[in-house]
Amino acid sequence: GATNIPDNLDPALRRPGRFDREIEIGVPDRDARFEILEIHTRAMPLGDDVDLEKIAKETHGFSGADIAALCREAAMDSMR
Repeated sequence: GATNIPDNLDPALRRPGRFDREIEIGVPDRDARFEILEIHTRAMPLGDDVDLEKIAKETHGFSGADIAALCREAAMDSMR
């Protein structure tokens, strides 16, 4: 099982014997967000004014999926 809202889990699921482990995967730090941005913009032509370091700094709390969506929406916006 997986969830991004652990507080909404039925407490019965957290009793011993239901699942072997709980693994919490937090949001990426600034360096990881920068790497994710580099991966998702690798094939994109970026303007000289695009600063991935700055974007990584300003996206505190974003997950990898959030960053992927941000890149996709930015690409769609530029095509419009």
